[in-house]
Parts: sequence; structure tokens; C-alpha cells
Amino acid sequence: MIVFITSISSFQIKDYITGLDMKLIFRKNFVHTRKTLRMTIKNISILLLVLLGWNYASAQTNVKTFFPKILAIPDLSEQAQKGVARMMELINRTDLSEAEDKELEILVEKYGEGKATAWDVIDEGCSWYCGGGNYKIKASSVLNAQGTNSYEAEAANDLSYKTAWVEGKKGAGIGEYIEYHFKNNSPRVTSIIISNGYVKSEYAWKNNNRVKQLKLYVNGEIYGVLNLADVKTDQEFAIGTFGRNPDGSDLILKFEILDVYPGSKYNDTAITEIYFDGIDVH
Repeated sequence: MIVFITSISSFQIKDYITGLDMKLIFRKNFVHTRKTLRMTIKNISILLLVLLGWNYASAQTNVKTFFPKILAIPDLSEQAQKGVARMMELINRTDLSEAEDKELEILVEKYGEGKATAWDVIDEGCSWYCGGGNYKIKASSVLNAQGTNSYEAEAANDLSYKTAWVEGKKGAGIGEYIEYHFKNNSPRVTSIIISNGYVKSEYAWKNNNRVKQLKLYVNGEIYGVLNLADVKTDQEFAIGTFGRNPDGSDLILKFEILDVYPGSKYNDTAITEIYFDGIDVH
């Protein structure tokens, strides 16, 4: 009887030990599998980060860099304003004396017959804008109006040196943007001309920020970086030919502020005008 009980107890003990061994093996396998899974997830994450970094680097490599052709500084002096006003007065008269004829000839040679005011960005004669131009403009932010001065996006699209778009974000306006929309049948764009800063006066230009770099997007895709000089003049960028998309969609040109030249007094960034030239006219 004692032997029988002992024998039964041995089997039970053996089964118990075998069960423990199986549990230990299972736990080891589970721990190993979990460690393997963690390592796999970690390796996949690292691979994804590497791929993302490579794609980002490739995208940055493909971004073009543009530098401007500096155009003539517009004469916005009080003398020029009076001179153009006098010229327009003489042009609109039919009873000019010989002296006035000579005066008009001198004024036209100096200021150009196409300007109605000294503030005009382009002559009133036929230009690329005769065939079209953008039909819509919008900005990410706008500085609140001060007195009679308004800083809406349209101010950088009115072909006037007297007005300017000023972003309204706190700080220097890094990341703020202005966007131009062109109908598909509009003449194609080959050049962007920028009047940088608030050029209406020396005071306004010096005391407000001017743009140092603009990121250019074409139809939602990053195309290049425009590097602007810190000069009170128009700056022209030859960018290639854009517009008349094959799918009939609008051409959209977006300009995002990347960096600025700081103003002496105000931390607001201004762009007086962004205008365009191109082909498909005449």
C-alpha cells in the first residue's frame, strides 16, 4: 500500500514538473517572440525614417534657387509726381503753345507717355496684362488697417507703388503667404517681378521688414526659392513657362515668406507689388 501511494505520487510529481517545463518553454518562446516583434517594429520605424529623410533630401535637392535681375529704381519723388501730373495735363489739352509743346516733349522723354501717375507700376499702353493676368488673390493674413491705409492682399495686385500687402501674423511673418490664381486661358507666365518692401516712401521702406527669401509653389508643389536683394527697386525672376495646364485647371502661384530683412522700427513684412510678364500676347 505504501509502495502504491508512493508510485502514484511520483507520477503526479513528474506530471507537475513536466507542466512547469512546458510553461517555462512557452514563456521563453513568448518573451523571445515579443523581443523579436519589438526589434522588427524598431527596424521598420528606422527604415521608414531613413526613407522619409531620403525623400525630403531629394525634394530639397530638386528645389531651384533663383536670383533677380535688378530693374531701374522707380522715381516716386514729389518732383516726379508733379512732373507726371503736369505731363498728363498737357497731353489732355489741344491748345498747346510752342513752349508747352517743347515742355511736353521733355516730360514724355523723362517719364514715359504711358504713365498716368508716378505711382503706376506699368505703363497704360499695351502690356502682357492686355491678354489676361490673375483673376484672384488671397493672403494667409493681413495687418489691420491704420487710418486710411489698408494692407489687403489686393494691394500687392493693383499695379501701384503707393500701396502694399502687409502680413498680419505676430512676429516677422515667417510662413505667411500670398497666392495668385490665373484662368487656364490666361497668357502664360515666364517672369515674376517683385517690388520688395513698402516702397511708397523711404521712411516706410526702412522701418518695415523687407522679404529676403520667398518659397515659390506652382500648383501646390514647391518649385523654388526666390532670393531678393535688399534694394528699393523692382526685381525680376525668370522662372520658366507656366500656365495653360493640360487638365484645364487654374495656374496657382503661391509665395511664402522664408526670411526677411528686419525693419528699423516695425516687425511687419511688406510687399508692394508682385506682377508678371510672359508670352501669348499679340
